[in-house]
Amino acid sequence: MNIIFYEERESIILLLFWITSMRLVCVPAYNEENVIQDFVRECLKYSDKVIVCDDGSDDATALEAEKGGAIVIRHDKNKGKGNALRSLFHHAKTLNPSVVVTIDGDGQFLPKEIARLMSPVLNKKADVVIGCRFNNNTEMPSYRMFGNKIIDSVTNMASDYSFRDTQSGFRSYSLQALNFIKFVNDGFGADSEILVNLSSKDLKILEKDVTVLYPSDQKTSTKDPISHSTSVIISIIELIALKHPLKYLGVSGLVLIIIGLVFSIIVITIFNDTRYFSVPSTLVALGSLIIGLLLVMLSVILYSITRSMKHPV
Repeated sequence: MNIIFYEERESIILLLFWITSMRLVCVPAYNEENVIQDFVRECLKYSDKVIVCDDGSDDATALEAEKGGAIVIRHDKNKGKGNALRSLFHHAKTLNPSVVVTIDGDGQFLPKEIARLMSPVLNKKADVVIGCRFNNNTEMPSYRMFGNKIIDSVTNMASDYSFRDTQSGFRSYSLQALNFIKFVNDGFGADSEILVNLSSKDLKILEKDVTVLYPSDQKTSTKDPISHSTSVIISIIELIALKHPLKYLGVSGLVLIIIGLVFSIIVITIFNDTRYFSVPSTLVALGSLIIGLLLVMLSVILYSITRSMKHPV
């Protein structure tokens, strides 16, 4: 009897939490005047408030978003998705929400699936839920699928997790997770940086399958895929170097030092046997030794810095 009463009480508490919770949707948008008004109205069916960050659009995105019922933040110029997310999160925290969902404003994600990402957070089963695009999607262009998989692999190296979709802009966050988020990337690399940052905290991160649409007459990105992927990968490599300097920079440096020593021995051996001085082998030896030593020194310095930041005196 006590167990039944306890379960009923827990259900009532969860129901009251659902009713009294602030459900917030944050939308970064750039030149989306054709879809943003209806998109905001759809999002409001599944949330209490919608905040749109008009990231320096050249069209009427801000006006259309306001017509749809959104709170609008305006950037005077296009600053990038990361900067838009930073503005959205800053405003969101002032409203003290129970859950925040981020969803791209281009209409590729379905607002009706917002509840699917909110539910685990509101039920206290997760702090972060990532909308995974791959299981339910057959329309993603092959070049984007390939690029995303590469970025996912690199991001997982930095985060020590095995996320299936690190680039999805459709996510939900608890207020606790929102308060932990720190990132400096202003571009698309922010999605990866946020996950890398949160993975080091004691948070539960889940993935839920979501639907994504790729209309043939619609541009899927404001940047071409090569520059997009390259910029994201470079930013992630920077994170890897900072998070695991000894593992990646230090080991790479030691490998180069070994190569340099091997070629040095080869140069000396050839010179002793034939009196022939091999310039190419000497350059390889010196280059490997110098770069290897620099990498090892850099890895030790970065390790010391990150360690002092984690454990200040």
